[in-house]
Amino acid sequence: MSRNDRSLTVFGLHACAATLTRAGHDVLEMWLRRDGGSTELDALAKQASALGVMVQRVPPATLDRLADGGVHQGIVLRRRAPPALEMNDLRARLAGRKEPPLLLAIDHPQDPHNLGACLRVADGAGVDAVIIPRDRSVGLTAVAAKVASGAADSVPLVQVGNLVRALESLKEDGLWVVGASGETEHNLYQADLKLPLVMVMGAEGPGLRRLTRETCDLLVRIPMLGTVESLNLSTAAAVCLFEARRQRQFT
Repeated sequence: MSRNDRSLTVFGLHACAATLTRAGHDVLEMWLRRDGGSTELDALAKQASALGVMVQRVPPATLDRLADGGVHQGIVLRRRAPPALEMNDLRARLAGRKEPPLLLAIDHPQDPHNLGACLRVADGAGVDAVIIPRDRSVGLTAVAAKVASGAADSVPLVQVGNLVRALESLKEDGLWVVGASGETEHNLYQADLKLPLVMVMGAEGPGLRRLTRETCDLLVRIPMLGTVESLNLSTAAAVCLFEARRQRQFT
């Protein structure tokens, strides 16, 4: 795991509170709304001061600018970005596990809201890491960090140069690569997800790319009973990952 030298802006009560609790040593500075303080904001200011973080009281317009127009709820902070986990480090970490690994890979995500939501889902499902391509994908932005609500510090985000090559390397390590796709007859709930697993989700709109699909050992679909043909990326990831967790815990 290597230290990322870049900084990351975090805004919103829940996201900032989670950052102070889980990665307070990485917080560099904090800005709070000057007028109309609240109990929650005062508590976070006290927590930050105890960590040696400089806390500045500023007008709402300054917070609007720092959050780039996002809903900041009166608080913005700047922190060191979470440490980057390299693919080799991930493989070494998984090799020492006694329980079958559970990973999430996303084929070129574009929406920071979806990436953040996927990190939060991954945290809830006990996923070991989230893998995304480094190029032509959204990374860990301020919006993604806010939606993740602290999960960016609990779930490693591994950015790889080539997703197909990364999946192939995990297959060499004994992991089963399962892709979610509406264009298959294999039902998610009939698949064995207790094996060492990489669940692969397609990007918003185009879904899985052809080479990614061909790399998968199995494609599964989520049964849809209504008129809507597919689910949002993060919702679909939640369905798939929690089904894998259900099978591992209750079957």
